[in-house]
Amino acid sequence: MATKDNKGWSELLDVVLFEADRVTLQRRIEHATDAIHRRMEELLEVENAGSISERVALRNALTTLADLQKIAYARKPSGRVSRESGQAIGG
Repeated sequence: MATKDNKGWSELLDVVLFEADRVTLQRRIEHATDAIHRRMEELLEVENAGSISERVALRNALTTLADLQKIAYARKPSGRVSRESGQAIGG
């Protein structure tokens, strides 16, 4: 976890958004969420730290991660997807 902690929250968010493996996705969501919360705490501790736009971006990122988690884990794994039709293939 040490190497992931050194990345900025926005970089971790980008990694989450492109993660295809559902098992890895959960861990990446947790890392990104932790990084966002740490950044929010930093902004609270230092007067005039960060911009309003960063604070909005942090809240939006948390919402995005929560929505992604709901979507990813609300559906059952569908197996494979056919390249030709884009439809799930039972497996």
